[in-house]
Amino acid sequence: MSHPLSRATPHGRKRILTASSFALVASLALAGCAGAAGDAESTEVGEELTTIRVSLGWIKNVEWGGFWIADAEGYYAEEGIEVGWIGGGPNAPTTMATVAAGDADLGIVPGTQSWLQTFADGNDWTAIGALFQESPGALVSLADDPVTSAEDMVGKTVLGQEGTQINYDAVFALAGLEPDYEFIPVGYDIAPLVDGQGVAYTAYATNQPIMLEEQYGLSPDDYVVTLYAELGMPLYGNVVYGDSAYIEENGDLMEGFLRASIRGWEENGEDFAVGAQLSVDEYGADLGLDIVQQTRENELQQPLVVGEYGDPLFWMDPELMLELMYPGLEAAGYADLPDPNDYIDMSYLEAAHASLE
Repeated sequence: MSHPLSRATPHGRKRILTASSFALVASLALAGCAGAAGDAESTEVGEELTTIRVSLGWIKNVEWGGFWIADAEGYYAEEGIEVGWIGGGPNAPTTMATVAAGDADLGIVPGTQSWLQTFADGNDWTAIGALFQESPGALVSLADDPVTSAEDMVGKTVLGQEGTQINYDAVFALAGLEPDYEFIPVGYDIAPLVDGQGVAYTAYATNQPIMLEEQYGLSPDDYVVTLYAELGMPLYGNVVYGDSAYIEENGDLMEGFLRASIRGWEENGEDFAVGAQLSVDEYGADLGLDIVQQTRENELQQPLVVGEYGDPLFWMDPELMLELMYPGLEAAGYADLPDPNDYIDMSYLEAAHASLE
């Protein structure tokens, strides 16, 4: 697929999509080198699959529904790939720590801000895509006192998890206002908002709103979800990345992984129940997930996967980051941000999309 913003290949970094003959050599080499992409395993017909270990930034729930579909339908196997999914969660190491330690080949990181900060530690990452074209980060408020702008919070009390106050400061700064609010730190339960302790609550648009519906009986008309993007802080989410050397040495695997993933996420948009059922019954079977909640979460997240920019699935545009996303990060106090042209490589994604046309 030819994309008008195909300038995304990093400047000064050589990227070559390898020929099919090299793919065979690379596959054989990787089969004997567990330290690279993992051990190769044999299928029933003797075909070798190369393992890619993927560290997820959250538990194995429906947030990864399209990946589950691609896996269950055999799309990765068709690419000669077996994916080893490494679940995350509040008590798990970050994807950055897992990838840096060599315990995973790729990471999918929800917090793009925290990921960008690790470049200053000397990490050499390459991003090959972003699942969420719009980050699910948001403010949730009740419809009888809605918060859709900084002006709505002037002189009022707001709620959020530890560390999220910088987002409120950024919203005020981007609106040209001095911060004028009281911040009360809370956990991940949205009860303080329902109890009237504050007018806004920092949330994931795909999570806490469901709590309002299921635990408190509210309808979508009873609350307001305002994405950070609507407050001047758009950002990609669930960035797919790896060590630059690994990415460059395994170009065909990256293309195959993305091609299979695209197919899975396209199908996810056709029936939200499929990825939810796979999460409950297979990939997150030990988590006690609820099928109704998982289906609703999948419904809420798919528009963020598609995004507002009209770009192909998983697309990342360095110029969009520089012009629209970085100002919001800088307003939130993030400094020394790396140049997106140096770490974003869309060549593998472009090839994957082109082959699916």
